[in-house]
Amino acid sequence: MFDIDDSALDKEKCYTTIGELPHYLDPKQPPTRKSPFSTVSRHCFVHSTELILPEEIYQAAWDSIANKISICQYAKVFMSLSDILDGEFFNKYIKIGNILMISEGQSGVDNVYSLRDGILRLELDKSSYERAGLVGKSVRSGGKKHVASRYVVEINLRLPSMLHGKKGFERIVWAFKNVLNESLTWLFSDLSPSSDLSGQDAPIKRHSPQIFSCTSTKSPFQNVLTPPLTPSTFQAESEQAISELSDTCVEIQEWLALAFLGTPRLNADDSIDPYLSRYSVPNKENCTSSNLVKLTWKGLLPSHWIAQLLIATLRSTAGSDSWFAISSHALGKEAVEGKDGYMILAPPCHKADNTEDNALKSDQKQPRRKFVCWEYVGCPWSAS
Repeated sequence: MFDIDDSALDKEKCYTTIGELPHYLDPKQPPTRKSPFSTVSRHCFVHSTELILPEEIYQAAWDSIANKISICQYAKVFMSLSDILDGEFFNKYIKIGNILMISEGQSGVDNVYSLRDGILRLELDKSSYERAGLVGKSVRSGGKKHVASRYVVEINLRLPSMLHGKKGFERIVWAFKNVLNESLTWLFSDLSPSSDLSGQDAPIKRHSPQIFSCTSTKSPFQNVLTPPLTPSTFQAESEQAISELSDTCVEIQEWLALAFLGTPRLNADDSIDPYLSRYSVPNKENCTSSNLVKLTWKGLLPSHWIAQLLIATLRSTAGSDSWFAISSHALGKEAVEGKDGYMILAPPCHKADNTEDNALKSDQKQPRRKFVCWEYVGCPWSAS
């Protein structure tokens, strides 16, 4: 009867971007402002990443890809907020280094804390916010949209004023020791190139961390119906073609999602009763049967590591007549319209025409590789 619920809570969105990748990608300095790398960098807390590609490409290129990506490590620790401001931990990991941390809890329900790029983000209920005495702003929580019940406080711990003895900093220390003083389970990742979580001189060592390495798990899928994924599939010049392209992107996104799940509905010999499932592979008359391989990593995966994986796969498959896709699922940080993950498809490269009449001149650029990126917002399947 009354419009008191937050309508955005029931709105799930998928933003689709089609574009071209740069001719050269530097693995040491990946781009961050243009899609799909901007999408990767926006999702800083990822709990699982999957890579799917044809089996023949896996056999030919995986060893090269694996040699180009580092081993991702993270730790599970029990800490309070005041431990973060401890001298050695604070100086080495925040003032000098760069770490990624996120606490246990469900956004919109519990007090949830995260740390990224030196900025400590506190999502608090109204009672904790008022007792802590810190300055923040109200945020939507999915409840009554005209009632402020959740607040967010963001503290840049790298500011010159963030030092012990400074009045503003001591106010934060007091709040962490007297109000927000519970010990929580945190996921911790050191983003420094020379990070060593198991080193004896590591400040995290005093908190008895459980250290995990993110290793890949291989899952083969046999005899999968694969629709055409050529660059021309994602081109449109007229208004009618743009409308058709939108439908094509939805169909390809749905097919990729099912491929990542390993569903038997994509098998060439699938004979399920249509009463149970009416799904049909898009453009079935032009589909080919192929074997796929899925690689899965689980843990706290930083965005720079996923960008490293994406670039390594792009470079190792450059010039090949094949495709691959990456899917990532994020840890929810926002109760309403939170960024929940993304999927990136790299179709096959353009084939250069080597005939004499159409040979590319030396001063002409080779066609750039296309990509399709789907970014999910407010989806219920994302873990929080």
